[in-house]
Amino acid sequence: MANGPMKLSRFATQADRRLILYVPQLDALLREAARVPPLIDSLIKRVPAQALDQESPQTELALGQAVGVAALTRRLDRPGDAGGCWLRADPVGLTPDLAAVWLDAESAFEPGDWRAELVALLRHEGLPLDLTPSGRGYLRLEQPPDACFVPPWALAGLSLERCLPAGNDARRWRRLLNETQVALQQYRQSAGPGERVPGSLWFWGGGQLPDRAHVAPRIERIVARPPVLVALADWLELPHDLPADESAPCGGCLLEFVARHEETADDNLGRLQRLLRRAWRRLRLGRIGALELAGMTSRRRFTPVDAWRLWR
Repeated sequence: MANGPMKLSRFATQADRRLILYVPQLDALLREAARVPPLIDSLIKRVPAQALDQESPQTELALGQAVGVAALTRRLDRPGDAGGCWLRADPVGLTPDLAAVWLDAESAFEPGDWRAELVALLRHEGLPLDLTPSGRGYLRLEQPPDACFVPPWALAGLSLERCLPAGNDARRWRRLLNETQVALQQYRQSAGPGERVPGSLWFWGGGQLPDRAHVAPRIERIVARPPVLVALADWLELPHDLPADESAPCGGCLLEFVARHEETADDNLGRLQRLLRRAWRRLRLGRIGALELAGMTSRRRFTPVDAWRLWR
């Protein structure tokens, strides 16, 4: 057989490099839009979604496995004291009404004497509480709790009773939720005028980092804002950038699409479709080996073959 020059498939160029297009508000945008753009609509309807880990979807996208969020963000807040097992314990707001108690994870609380109340309460449980300047709180644990927690991003529109911990260790963490609420309510009665006091601590994101030698990133670069992804890039020693309005859909990258609060859901999805079209062309040409469209609960994966089969 003659040995001539090898012909390359149009799918051979950097075929192992994937683009993960991460859209944290994807579910909300799809729900609120009057009309979903054609490409997005086709991809959403024709390719089944794969569920992501509830507490740590971003790390599952980047690593193929869930990693404790608390252990990662601890590296940002206390770089010199980040080893071991951690659980997030973040101050949150509570708004009671006649029907239920509603959670507000977006509220920010200024330092106050209420912090000492919580530190003393949890010290009796053998749980040293560290409330950091970022507003993130941490509990150092001997081992990950055998319980499932609801992460703050999933709290919107949910009442307290629908977000309580579940699992073998749930009783203890439900009790501590209740005790922090009682302590803060008692402190609020004597708080100074204008002092904003949280309604509770919120526990979630427990775990410790795996052996770095046993972790293989699925991407080579992270372009995103969330602290967990910033911390992940630092831990993995990957290049990190903040997303720009016209971020290039390059391979080997986890790229966050930032929805603008001043725009409607239709306008945001219109911008997303323009970015997705550019990525789709690169997928068809084999310049990226796979494209993943992901929100906070699920992802969909597309190959160059899909790019020719699903949308022309």
